[in-house]
Amino acid sequence: MRLHDENASFRFNQTGLRKFLGDLECEIMELVWKKANPTVTVREIYDILRRERQIAYTTVMTTMVRLAEKGLLRIVDKAGLANCYSPQEGREEFIRNTVAHILEIFTKEFPQESKAYFQDGGRKTEKKAAARKGR
Repeated sequence: MRLHDENASFRFNQTGLRKFLGDLECEIMELVWKKANPTVTVREIYDILRRERQIAYTTVMTTMVRLAEKGLLRIVDKAGLANCYSPQEGREEFIRNTVAHILEIFTKEFPQESKAYFQDGGRKTEKKAAARKGR
């Protein structure tokens, strides 16, 4: 999983899966989760992506190889010279495991703050929220 990569980052300013994955990685994974039956090739993903924007086949191929190296995709077969990929885990499972990993990091690195947050039911107090807004 990308989060175990020493170069991984959590992007607070992004939405959805882009918090964990780069933009192209996210697009490719979303397509793989939708289109793999049970596998998908680079060509299939490339053909879908190029309808929306200009992109090189080699860019898609390199990104899918890297996703396999990160453990999000696995190469399960070959169709001629082309690798056939399948997702290592389903979309919901990826999200669940990634959220669990992030919570584990926060609870280890900030144990008191995490405990206080969860004891409060995950709510910010009005006083803390006002202080953050500079009131």
